[in-house]
Formats: sequence, C-alpha cells, structure tokens
Amino acid sequence: MKKLMISALLVLCSVSVSAHTLWVLPSHFVLSSEDSWISVDVSAANMTFVADKGVSPANLSIVFPDGERHAFSQSYQGKRKSQADHQLTMDGTYRIELAGPARYFTFFEEDGERRRLMVNKQERAEKIPANATNVVTTRSRGRALSYVSVNAPNKTALALHNEGLELKLLTHPADVVATEPVQWQFMLDGQPAADVQIELSREGELYRDTAGREVLTSDAEGRIRFTPPEPGRYVLEASLQQESTSALADRVRESLTLTFEAALP
Repeated sequence: MKKLMISALLVLCSVSVSAHTLWVLPSHFVLSSEDSWISVDVSAANMTFVADKGVSPANLSIVFPDGERHAFSQSYQGKRKSQADHQLTMDGTYRIELAGPARYFTFFEEDGERRRLMVNKQERAEKIPANATNVVTTRSRGRALSYVSVNAPNKTALALHNEGLELKLLTHPADVVATEPVQWQFMLDGQPAADVQIELSREGELYRDTAGREVLTSDAEGRIRFTPPEPGRYVLEASLQQESTSALADRVRESLTLTFEAALP
C-alpha cells in the first residue's frame, strides 16, 4: 500500500524537515511477554522506512496501557536516524508519540517585504509594525505515532486529547490484518475533520518500480476506509490546513503520521 501526504511537511518536535516524512518505527508491533524491550527508530525520509535524517528524540514519549506517559529510558540521535529503547512492563497497548507543542507564526508585509514572527494573534499587536499589511497568524502542529501491544490489547492509550489533528482508531491497531478492511476517523480539536488528505505507503518502496502510494480523503464524518493488500509495515501521513475562528490563530495547519503493521490473514 502506500504513503500518505497532505500538505507536506511535518513540523514535529520543534524540528521542521522540509519535504521529508517524519516517522517513528518500533522494532515490534505485537509482543507476547511482559518485560520485553522495545526499540524505536526515528527518522525523516523521502522513501518509506529508508532512514535519511536523524531527528531529535527529545519530544519522544511512550504512554503505557494505564495512561501514564513516560520518557524513553535511553535514546540516541544519529545522522540518518535516531533510536530510543524502553522496557514494556505491563500487558496492554502502548502509544509511542513524537510531538511538540503547537507553534504560532504571524506573517505580514512591511514596505513590500514578506516577514514572519513567532507570535499568536493576541501577542502580535504589540510585536508587528504599525504599517504591517496582509497579517495572518497560523497555528502549526504535528505528531508522529505508533502503537505496540503486549498480550491483551486495550484502548486507554488510544484516548484522544481533543486538541489538534488526531486519529480515532475505530479498528484497533492490533487488529489490522492484510486483506481485511480498516476504518479510522480523523478529528480536529475534538470534532470530525472532513477532507483530510492522506497518503498511505508500504515498506519495500526502495525495491519497487513504482512507489505504489495510495491517496485517500476523509469523508464528511472524517472517516477513511482502506484494505491493506498484503502483510507488512505501513505509514499513513495526513495533513490539514483551513481557516480558524480561534482567538489565537487565523489558520490552522496540522499534520500527523501513523506507523502500523498489517498482520498475516
């Protein structure tokens, strides 16, 4: 299957990697014993799972099946990829997340020149010149996610925060099976997000004549439906840009990637 992209570029963990997809890739998606260790690769790349640029793991965390968030016990940033390890000490589903806080950018023109300040709408009045024109403030946020289940999967770590672009996993990640339909739902600030554009891609792109990426769009209720054609690891990439009525921004630009595995049928 294919890779998902929407308005390009993930601004995750306070690092912008232009024209690259940022992903987190766990060494295992399903484990059968407690106290197993998980290793996670983090990279930004043009080709699916072909590591290209190491990304800081500073904002990488793991949510345990009881909902408690932890920093990884050890991590390393390399040139091509970064890596982190942690011990999984309980049964259930874990959420691996690379995400930084939302950032605000105010763009404006002054004397015919395009300028930018990192301030929100409430802050910009005191920061931008009095003669500024075409003033627009954008809220930008991104996340890279994956889920790992040990023995009996549960849903605590799947809970949404109703903030930014999120994915409601109607089909549990541990239940994704090749040749069987999957249904997920995009949400923006807790509400269904229509017209989210997505690319879905499958590992092995380096060894195929065509990338074989599948492009999807969420429906009026924010839902997407697809069927993984074969077992393996996939990455879904989505982004959304739209006008906002927020007191802090005129526009929102959100992006999200999810790495998951389709099991043997």
